[in-house]
Amino acid sequence: MTTDRGITEDQLYRIMYGSIAFQMLYAASELGIFSHLSRNPGATAAQVAESTGIQQYPCDILLTGLRGLGMVLGNDDSGLRNAPLIESNFARGGDGKHLPFIQHIVNPGMAAFIESVKQGVNVGLDEFPGNGDTLYDRLESDPVKLRYLHEHLRATSEVTLADLIGTGVLESSRHVMDVGGGTGSNAIALATRYPHLRFTLVDLSTVVTAAAENIAAAGLADRISVVACDVFTEPLPITDADTALVAHMLPIWSPDANQKLLRKIHEVLPENGQVLLFDPVQNDDRDGPDYAILFPAYYLTIASGRGTFYPSQTYEEWMRTAGFTDFTRFGGLAVSHGLHVGRK
Repeated sequence: MTTDRGITEDQLYRIMYGSIAFQMLYAASELGIFSHLSRNPGATAAQVAESTGIQQYPCDILLTGLRGLGMVLGNDDSGLRNAPLIESNFARGGDGKHLPFIQHIVNPGMAAFIESVKQGVNVGLDEFPGNGDTLYDRLESDPVKLRYLHEHLRATSEVTLADLIGTGVLESSRHVMDVGGGTGSNAIALATRYPHLRFTLVDLSTVVTAAAENIAAAGLADRISVVACDVFTEPLPITDADTALVAHMLPIWSPDANQKLLRKIHEVLPENGQVLLFDPVQNDDRDGPDYAILFPAYYLTIASGRGTFYPSQTYEEWMRTAGFTDFTRFGGLAVSHGLHVGRK
């Protein structure tokens, strides 16, 4: 529901100097401040500086910023500690895996945001040498940044898949086609959780090679097969899959491309087969949540020059146009995610 949200002066400055706020978060993670406070809640600033090897002056600048931003709580009298969300998501969780992706991919490319808006293409891609019109093509020649991207994607999957599992939509499935399944993190996690399920992972040839290695290392090669296929330009493989999972893929591409893909999925599924669309989504008023309205600028400027986080009603319209019916929507999942289910 749309609400009239004014902006305070503090909020305005946090936007204006947001790049500095991010650098404080990144530094605290990389320099071990969060991990030190996790092990030593109640530490003083001097103890933090000594344990991390940071001189007093720069440590004061960093800790003051972290306290002002609400990431570190307390003071020298009461002792310093991580804010609860920092403790759960960074000190104990995997959110730190997103930070190199933001630092080395998102931030450099976003300097071209204005030109991307003016030209309607991903001008920020020029920051990344290589061939191809998308970031995913270019990073094939940069294994370090490619690793940052995959770690970001895996960290997103790890924190969100529990919510997908919690919906129970896979309980009656037998065989899942993981469309655009990447390096296998989703298929591996779901196959581990559901011993009765088989998977066919479909993605580009360069991607499924890495997926096959990960699947073999997980001991799941007998239940997860891989098929090399450009799902947008080539026919999908014909299998006996009764469920198609499309996770973290549709936001990258244009509405036309996504609708064509959903029609192809509808063609290969059996009667009563189901499609699962699992992505961050904007609310139907398209004014939140914050993550879902900010991150799409990365798609425009860097990733592909198209795509966004679409609202739930758009997914349902696409599924209806493709021939699916009997829709179910699961909202309010982790990291602004929604799960949209349609039946053939």
